[in-house]
Amino acid sequence: MILTRLKHHVAAGLAERVALCGDAGEMTYAQLVQQVEYLASWLQAHNVRSLALHWENSPAWVVVDLACQAAAVIFTPIPTFFTQSQIDHLLAELQPDMVLGNTVPPHGKSVGDALPSINAYQLAVTAEVLLPPKTSKVTFTSGSTGAPKGVCLSVDNQLAVVHSLIDVIALPAPRHLCLLPLATLLENIAGIYCPLMLGGCIHLVSDQGRGFSGSRLTDPMALLGAITKAEPETLILVPELLQLLVIASGMGWQAPASLRFIAVGGSKVAPALLARARALGLPVHQGYGISECASVVSLATADNSHADSVGRILPHLTVTIIDSELVVSGNTFLGYINQPESWAAPCVYTGDIAEMRGDELFINGRLKNVLINSFGRNLSPEWVEAELMATGLFQQAVVVGDSRPYCIGLLAPFAADTTAEQIAQALGAANTNLPDYAQVHHYIKLAEPLSFDAGLMTANGRPQREPILTHFQQDIDQVYASNADHPQEQIR
Repeated sequence: MILTRLKHHVAAGLAERVALCGDAGEMTYAQLVQQVEYLASWLQAHNVRSLALHWENSPAWVVVDLACQAAAVIFTPIPTFFTQSQIDHLLAELQPDMVLGNTVPPHGKSVGDALPSINAYQLAVTAEVLLPPKTSKVTFTSGSTGAPKGVCLSVDNQLAVVHSLIDVIALPAPRHLCLLPLATLLENIAGIYCPLMLGGCIHLVSDQGRGFSGSRLTDPMALLGAITKAEPETLILVPELLQLLVIASGMGWQAPASLRFIAVGGSKVAPALLARARALGLPVHQGYGISECASVVSLATADNSHADSVGRILPHLTVTIIDSELVVSGNTFLGYINQPESWAAPCVYTGDIAEMRGDELFINGRLKNVLINSFGRNLSPEWVEAELMATGLFQQAVVVGDSRPYCIGLLAPFAADTTAEQIAQALGAANTNLPDYAQVHHYIKLAEPLSFDAGLMTANGRPQREPILTHFQQDIDQVYASNADHPQEQIR
C-alpha cells in the first residue's frame, strides 16, 4: 500500500520534503499522510464502498486515490473529458455509493465537502454490480465503440508495475510533471505512485495550465511553459505531445536541462521522430502497455540495442507471440466489471501485432486494423501513419485503403494555412520510407482535427477507425473515384 511507504518516508526524516506541488501550493509528505488518513477515516465513517471521482489534476486527486486505497474503498476515476453520456454509462455500470467532484449525479444527496472545495454526493445503489474479488480500482477506457469499459485491478496488480518501473528506470526521488490526465492509468501509476514510493516530488497543473480543453491540447505554449517552469526530471508523453516538443525545440524552445527520462506511449512512434527527438537532446524512450496488464508491459532504456523498440518486458511479466499476436501473462487484470466470464483469465490476448528481436519487443499495429489492399497485400495503418507523423507537418494522420488499390490519408496539419505543395512534399518524404503497396497516393485535408468529443478518437489519442470511415465515407469514395495519378487535395 502506498500510504505505508509514505509513513516510512516521514519516519525516515522526509516529513518536510515536498511531495506534491501545483496551482494550489505545496504539500509535504507529512501533510500528505495527514490528509490521506483524514479522508480514509471520513470515507469509513460514511460507510463508502465504491467511490467515483470527477476532478482534474491536483493534489486533492492524489489524496482521494490514496485514501480509497487505505480505506479499502473501490476507486474509479472519471476522465474529465468524458461526455455526459459516457459518464452516465460509467455510473450505471459501476453503481458507486459516492461521487466526488464536478459531476452532480441524478438523485445524489449532498453530504458536504470531503476535502476543501470538492463536493461529495451519496447515491443509492439501484442495481446489482458484479466486481471480481480484490477489486481496488476500476479504470474505464473509451473502448472501440466509445462506450466505456471497466477494467478491474487489485492493489497488487498496480504495485507489481510500480516496483518493476522503479527497478528499470532507476532514478532516485524523481521530480515528475504530470502532463496526461491522472485518470489515465499510465500517469496514475507511473506518474504518481512511482515518484511517491521513491520520495520524489510531483508537479500537478490544471487542465488550463497545461493548455488542455477536454482531451485536446488547445494552447501548446501553455504546455511548454508548464514544462519550463516545473523543470522536471521525468515526463510521460503520447506521440502527439512528443511531436510538439520536437517542433518547438526546432523553433528555439529550450527543453529544461533537468530532463532525464521521457517515456512515450499510446501508439506507434516513427523511428525518424525518435531519432530527431534524441538529436535535440530529449531523453525519449518508447514504452508499451494496456490497462488489462495494469498499464506498462515494456519500456525502453538507454541500453536498448534497437532505438525504435518498445523495450524489454518488465521483470514481473512473461510474453509469447501466438499467430503474430502478443499474449501477456504474469499480472493480468481481475476482469471486466459486470462480465464474470472475463474474470481470472491466466493471460491477456492484447490484439497487437508484435515480434521479439532478442529480448526487445516491437509492436507493429493492431490485428483488427490490418488493411488488405485489392492486390492482396497486408499492411498495418499504424506503420504508415507513423511515417506521416514523422514529417512534422501533421498533428493527426489516419490511413485508409482496405480492399482498395492504394492508400489515402486523412490529414490534419498543424497549421491551417498549410499548402498543397507542402503536403505533397511531406507525402513524398514519407513514401520514400515505404514500399509501393503502403505508399499514400491521395489525401483528404481535414478542416479541423479529429476529436474525442465527436467520437472519432479514443481518450488516449488513437483513431476510432470504424466511426472515421463512416463519417468520411463519401469523401473517401470521391477520392478513389477520381483515379488521379498524383496527390490530389480534397478539402473537408
